[in-house]
Amino acid sequence: MKEEKVKESIQKEESLKNTDGDAAVKIEAGISRNKKTVVDSVSETNKDEKVTDTTVIETGKDKKITEEDTTQPGADLILLDDPKVRKEYLDCMKYLLMQITDFGFEQEELIGRSIISHTKYRLKDRESIIAKMIKKKRELTEENVFTYINDLAGIRVVCLFLDDIYRVRDFIYQIPGISIVKEKDFVKKPKNSGYQSLHIIVQFTNGKKVEIQLRTIGMDFWSVLEYQLQYKKHHKKGKMLKKELFSCAIDVRNMDQRMLDLRQSIENV
Repeated sequence: MKEEKVKESIQKEESLKNTDGDAAVKIEAGISRNKKTVVDSVSETNKDEKVTDTTVIETGKDKKITEEDTTQPGADLILLDDPKVRKEYLDCMKYLLMQITDFGFEQEELIGRSIISHTKYRLKDRESIIAKMIKKKRELTEENVFTYINDLAGIRVVCLFLDDIYRVRDFIYQIPGISIVKEKDFVKKPKNSGYQSLHIIVQFTNGKKVEIQLRTIGMDFWSVLEYQLQYKKHHKKGKMLKKELFSCAIDVRNMDQRMLDLRQSIENV
């Protein structure tokens, strides 16, 4: 009886050894799998980190930069990417455009012809803002941007004749809710490049400023094409290009004057 119990006890020990051995094998296998999982996880994390380095970040309407660009000057500034600020500027431009467009309709009823061809508007993009601040040699802060840059928002009114520019100009001075900050008349005194346009900076009671540009169709045509050719001004034929653009600006001015003279001669018949 004792022998049977001893035998049975030995069998149980052997059974436990085998069981423990299997368990150990399973645990070791599990650890190995876990190690592999950890390694794979780290590997994936590293991959993700690499992807993050070039991940595209939204910075506002139609504006995208990479994380590498966050080291660029002004990258930490919100500027016009703030929806609230953006809307305030858009509302200001909408108000001005509505006032000027209504004035155009009134003039058409009064004098029997259109004085405005079309209007445009825009908000200055981040790159242009930063470039202008650097040119002004001002510290890149939110406060300085909104203080020293007057054309964060801009509208353009393209008129038919030279004297229509001044009709619209005189009306702008009468628009309620705004004050005139500055006026520059590059129509009467064009820039050295030949650029012609009348610029008026207006300010609303909320502090927001908008630049209004008044020009003829001919001036707008010249300005748009001159802007497209700007990047070629440093070409080996740059001097010749500038000279030719200036000559074209004179032609535009002469054409505007001739068109005005022609219209006035017809009106005086």
